[in-house]
Amino acid sequence: MNNNRQPLFRLAVANLKTHKWINAKLCLVFVCMSVLVCLFTAFNMSVESRRNEFFSFNTSANYMYANEDKSEFLRSNGFDDFDYCVVERYNLSKLMQKYVQANVPTVTTNYIALTIGASEKPLYYCKDTSLLWMYRGSPFNNADVKELSERFGKTDVYVGDFPEDNTHEALVSEKLLDSFGLTANDVLGKQLGIWLGDREHPVSYLTVTGIIVREYYELSGHMDDSWQIVPSLVFASNVSLPSLTDTDVFHIYVMDSWRTLSVDELNKIISDGHLTYCGITSYNQRVFLDNIRIVVVNVYYIIGSLLVAGLLFTVMLMMDKFTAVFSRIGGILLACGLEQINLHRLLFSQVLLLVVLSIPLASVGALVGYAVIVELIAVGTGLTMTVSTSTLLILLAISTLTVFVSATAFFGAALLKLRKKTVKELLVTDVQ
Repeated sequence: MNNNRQPLFRLAVANLKTHKWINAKLCLVFVCMSVLVCLFTAFNMSVESRRNEFFSFNTSANYMYANEDKSEFLRSNGFDDFDYCVVERYNLSKLMQKYVQANVPTVTTNYIALTIGASEKPLYYCKDTSLLWMYRGSPFNNADVKELSERFGKTDVYVGDFPEDNTHEALVSEKLLDSFGLTANDVLGKQLGIWLGDREHPVSYLTVTGIIVREYYELSGHMDDSWQIVPSLVFASNVSLPSLTDTDVFHIYVMDSWRTLSVDELNKIISDGHLTYCGITSYNQRVFLDNIRIVVVNVYYIIGSLLVAGLLFTVMLMMDKFTAVFSRIGGILLACGLEQINLHRLLFSQVLLLVVLSIPLASVGALVGYAVIVELIAVGTGLTMTVSTSTLLILLAISTLTVFVSATAFFGAALLKLRKKTVKELLVTDVQ
């Protein structure tokens, strides 16, 4: 019989239809193997992706500050990759003690009013309450720019010009202006007056040369004005304000990379150095992510190993049944004129059909399983895992590859059982 006229594909389809149950079980085994591998891989990928994304979106928080120079202390503890700067923050405690009888280092915005331009202009009052912090010297750094770019697609922390030395020029927070119902156009290039109360006690007069963008105050390192560096106004380094004389000095250390110390080790260094670390929340979150991954990986190792062992045992049992059935059919076909080489091709065609049937089921199973795991983690930990298009595509690719590898291994094992058998041995195969 001519090779080209031997309908191997039709024969393979007929074999599948004749022995539906055993082929269905083989498909199920391939699908289960694929889902196990996919879920294990996808979870690790998602945790790592979430971890990297988390740090990328929290770059601006990776800094420390202290009231005196701690450069040598940090270097002696392995922190040798930081950018160092010094800024001063005006301490309004004397002003507050004198006029409000409150022993606090600054004023909340509900106690102040703003004027624009000449004194006859109306007063502007705050719509919400936040701390007013006035800095001398630039508190901005490359980490701020990096996170601002990653999260908001912006590269400028402020618009306009940085104030010059020996002037009363200043940058003003857009967030502060928002709370007073003002816009950048209302104040840019104009004189701004800050008053404690209704034009009772002047805090400062300044000329607005630039506006700190509101997104700056959504950065991880500048969200909490009670303990992070969150400037409302920024003056040049060399400037004096007649109404304000006291300042607190801040030595700031912006880290180039995240540390790998344990939380206890990091906290000891912070405590010993009398430092404030503005990235401690992000650092704890990283440890939390790592712990989740360790727990889940260990669970997968234990449960996954048991499931894989069970699946392999199932495959071994089905292997004998499958090869026995195929041997009997193969013997009949050889006796009817099928060439020996085409018997092997028929086996390959039949296994290939199983692959084609298994891949859609495996892909759906992997995606559904992953969605369930993501939801369970969100419910149990409050952590939202990454579910990106690239993750899903990789998941589908892994699913396909796992099914193909499993089927190839099965085909190889079946072929070894068949390749040395004669037609007579194939015909007399006992099918249980």
